[in-house]
Amino acid sequence: MNTQNEVLKRCIDNMIIQENQEGLNHQEKFIMQKLMRDKFQMEHESKLENSED
Repeated sequence: MNTQNEVLKRCIDNMIIQENQEGLNHQEKFIMQKLMRDKFQMEHESKLENSED
């Protein structure tokens, strides 16, 4: 896993923990949704690259 994916995963995990403890405000929810989309897009692209090899 590359560094960008690791940072993204850590950010998402931290936001999920925060959401479970006290809830996220509107801006934080927007950021979390964007991080999740980016994470899944990178995973998908990574799988495509691996399948081409």
